[in-house]
Amino acid sequence: MDNENTLRDLGLTKYEASAYATLLKEGITGAQELSRKSDIPVGKIYEVLSNLNNMGLVEFQRSRPRKYKAVKPAIALKSLYAKKEEETKNELENFKLKVAELETRFSDIAQPEHAEIQFWSTLIGEEDVLKNIKNMLDETEKEILHIKPGKVTEILQNQKCIDPKTLIPTVIDEFIKAAEKGINIKTIVPEEIFLIGLKERFEHIHDPMVRKMIRKNIDIRLLDCEYDFILIDEYITHIPIPDPLQPKKIFGELKVYDREYAGKLKVKFEELWAKGKKADLIL
Repeated sequence: MDNENTLRDLGLTKYEASAYATLLKEGITGAQELSRKSDIPVGKIYEVLSNLNNMGLVEFQRSRPRKYKAVKPAIALKSLYAKKEEETKNELENFKLKVAELETRFSDIAQPEHAEIQFWSTLIGEEDVLKNIKNMLDETEKEILHIKPGKVTEILQNQKCIDPKTLIPTVIDEFIKAAEKGINIKTIVPEEIFLIGLKERFEHIHDPMVRKMIRKNIDIRLLDCEYDFILIDEYITHIPIPDPLQPKKIFGELKVYDREYAGKLKVKFEELWAKGKKADLIL
């Protein structure tokens, strides 16, 4: 019974799983005999066997009456996997086409600017934060302002919820993608931890035009301060949420849509930017 349940997990119906399992046990069998031994109605048995043949799980002999034989499991299951893989590829391709079609349709819909509206959402845990970082590029049209506090190294070392070995490379990769698209990125960090990671990432980029574009659009200043936020297009702000029980750890992130508040943060960012030491990004 466990084998039949597993076959059903792979997409077979109750009758198909029962028929294949019974054929494996009984060997070469006629349809009516198989119907009796597997408790499959006679009116269903031929349809079931035809389906199993199409899946590559059953062979039949063109005799009167027909005889059926289960294909060796190692071969049958590989065939089943290959068929499922092909179906999944086709489904994904169709899904991709539908997504592209909807993107085009929705892009034609005029959306309100929400200039005077405040909105916020919370992101909790590594999965949400990393997903948000990857989505950031799609939300950005012109500019990303990024600043981390002097205690960033201590905070990252204390993380259990958010792994710095995942977080920092993810941020760097998304910033590089944004720079390649022509988005201007200005980042203020307390030490060269971010700069070192960025340079290491550049070792794998060999296209001179891409390197030139990235150097043009990424600017880094070194400054020890207490501020910690990301500002996108003077509208969207990302603010880390410390864990109340362990303040040195990050619990999640607050995402705020507010032009007035973002404007104040940009003024503060530019003030700190002027105080920072320009980092030499040699490519």
